[in-house]
Amino acid sequence: MDIKHKHSGHLIIIEGHAFKADHSGRWDLTDIWRTLGLHKGKAPSQWRTRQAQRMEAMQNLHSSNGTGSWATKRATIAYAAWVSDEFETTVYDAFEAILESPEVAALVADKMAALGNAHSATILRRMTFNDRCDWKALKGSHRNTQQGLKAAVELGHISHTKAVELGLKVS
Repeated sequence: MDIKHKHSGHLIIIEGHAFKADHSGRWDLTDIWRTLGLHKGKAPSQWRTRQAQRMEAMQNLHSSNGTGSWATKRATIAYAAWVSDEFETTVYDAFEAILESPEVAALVADKMAALGNAHSATILRRMTFNDRCDWKALKGSHRNTQQGLKAAVELGHISHTKAVELGLKVS
């Protein structure tokens, strides 16, 4: 049986460059380092701190002579922190951007609701909905109102079914 890791094939975008996780849900740190032209002293092979050793012991980091250093999301962020504070923020934001996708946010909201976090799920759904709608195209402030929901459906921003899920009253 061929089991893929939950991050298998995920893409992160760092400084305009796309990096894809392998079948095991790991990113190639050497490829990231080389592609972004990071300082020679910050090559993954130079990352020999206690944190790197801990990541290897936890199987979040695998270094292979000649083929690169492969890291999970956790180890990729830890490596970025070792490179610099600014790079850590950039890499962290790259991972967080995945959650900004409306499709992913909807799945996360469903999972949150299934785990008993209905209030947080509702907030996430509302944020995703608001981000997808062009409220400025409407005259006045109609965000999350009946008029705003109706206008969003009329403009084709969301389906009628989605508007009802978000509180549109059906007459």
